[in-house]
Amino acid sequence: MSTPENKIAELDAAAQAELNKVLGTALGVAREQLEEQGVFLPFAIAVEPATEENSEPEVRLLAVQPAEDPENPEADIDAEVMMADLVQLLNDQRETFNAVAFVSDVTLLDEGKDAVHVLAEHRDGGSVAIVQPYTAPDPETGVWEFSEPSAEAGQLQVWI
Repeated sequence: MSTPENKIAELDAAAQAELNKVLGTALGVAREQLEEQGVFLPFAIAVEPATEENSEPEVRLLAVQPAEDPENPEADIDAEVMMADLVQLLNDQRETFNAVAFVSDVTLLDEGKDAVHVLAEHRDGGSVAIVQPYTAPDPETGVWEFSEPSAEAGQLQVWI
């Protein structure tokens, strides 16, 4: 199976704005969850098209329940399974949305740092991945440190 072409450079201003909306919202929600809870489970952000009743596109937060192992209820949550479930959920509902972003907490092995990873895509064929490293708060200050995010072309997951 061939990889679909990433048309990020061809997106019009409205599509770019929707992509930016899911990216900004995704990074903001992840940061908020880290600051409040110290952790977050994978989730997705989606933008519905504007309607006659609502001139602004509607932003939705979507999540899936972590699977439990009945034989080992203390087992760690499998974030990869949760992410696969989110991709499937949004594939099933792709006609409802214009743009989506998948958000997960990752470890950058080369740097030995944790990071927020966001993979966003638009129905018109553009995808971008953002990685924002972070450091847990200093016990004295309680302040989280978030590095500048870096971006690269993403791989389409929903509109393929």
